[in-house]
Amino acid sequence: MKKIGITFGDELTAAGLAGLSIGWGGDGAIAFGVDITAAQQAAVLAVYEAHNPDKSCRKTVMKAINVERDRRKSAGLNCGSKWYHSDADSRIQYLGLKDKARDLLAEGGAMTDPIKILGQSVQWKTMGGLFVNVTAQLAFDIVAAVGDLDAQLFTVAESHKVIMESSADPASYDFSGGWPQSFGE
Repeated sequence: MKKIGITFGDELTAAGLAGLSIGWGGDGAIAFGVDITAAQQAAVLAVYEAHNPDKSCRKTVMKAINVERDRRKSAGLNCGSKWYHSDADSRIQYLGLKDKARDLLAEGGAMTDPIKILGQSVQWKTMGGLFVNVTAQLAFDIVAAVGDLDAQLFTVAESHKVIMESSADPASYDFSGGWPQSFGE
């Protein structure tokens, strides 16, 4: 008897067998209710025979790796000596600041000039609580740091996926190492 992985219920649903009075344990034992017909029993057993518990385990670990990658995408980014927010809203705002920086440069400004909005120099609050003046250079640097962070996270996640896929025991694969540092680590 082979084990049953966590995707077995989804596989039954996909086969149109959801809602039947059956139960199963991780050890592979399947219990049928008294109302289950022989044809329904055969259909459930066919799903069981096609079920690959390692595949479902690999899918689960793959999802967990993606969750960790996505968590780290919004766990801050280091630019220079400061940490900046990296959530989706902040990323959009950084693109706006970079756009303002390009306008400033097109008007003859320098990379060291502050970006202004409504006539005021932009003060950006870092994750450490400090306010910094946003210059054209800083706007460009932050957007570049976002791209670098995304590339690093993608590379690490893909490396973990490859190693996990080749693991004899994917459920116990530890993918906690190798990630870029997040704020507070």
